[in-house]
Amino acid sequence: MKKILTISIWVILVSGLIVCLGFVGHKEDSLPCKTLDITIQQGDDNFFVQPEDVKKLIQERGDSVVNQPVSSLDVPALENALNSHPAISKSEVYVTIDGEVKVDIKQRRPLLRIIDENNESYYIDDEGRFMPLSDKYTAKVLIANGHFREPYNTHYMYTMKQIKSDSLLRDSTFVDDLYDLAKYINADSFWKSQIEQVYINDNKEIELVPRVGNHRIILGDLTDLDEKFKKLLIFYRQGLNTTGWWNKYSVINLKFKNQVVCTKKEISNL
Repeated sequence: MKKILTISIWVILVSGLIVCLGFVGHKEDSLPCKTLDITIQQGDDNFFVQPEDVKKLIQERGDSVVNQPVSSLDVPALENALNSHPAISKSEVYVTIDGEVKVDIKQRRPLLRIIDENNESYYIDDEGRFMPLSDKYTAKVLIANGHFREPYNTHYMYTMKQIKSDSLLRDSTFVDDLYDLAKYINADSFWKSQIEQVYINDNKEIELVPRVGNHRIILGDLTDLDEKFKKLLIFYRQGLNTTGWWNKYSVINLKFKNQVVCTKKEISNL
């Protein structure tokens, strides 16, 4: 009898708990969404997306959100819609117990701006994805331009990882090299502050344009990239810094093994 009584008590408790949970669940489903709270991560002072943009995107897909029942809110569909925005990297949508809809937005972070010879321009972000320009905000990032054609429409559906893994894509584009170079430069605080532009010359060689010093730096290609930047740093520290000849040279060539070849500026007689 004692065992039967114990089992009966547990059955009653579990049944009561199920009923209570069902009641709470029903009450939460019928609870209206009271407010819409939007949080946007403004990493690196990027302002591509504003709360009003998020609200407009939600409204355009026919969601009122506020005042609609929690049960009718399709969270996955809403997140997919927000993630389709070209400047949004990731979104998370959830509803609090008191009916507040929370929307957390992570913006994409441009790493490099491409400007090809047809003056077509777009970004590549830090995750290796293509990103169109915005009429709201211009990111202050490394610029790559010069004698190359890289239309956005032929690349935007791929990531850098996909391009690198496909030999046909990799051999027909400069953007993977430009992306790797931008990652290298941005990973070092000195080079990030010193190099402001990457230029592809007539010979399809990579040149760097510094912020300090009126000279061009010929990199050639990305072969022995680390060694080339080490040579340049040594030349800056032991050569230009000690002599003060920052504006004496027109070209600093890093293409040759274990050498830094410099070209002096021509002095006008006028």
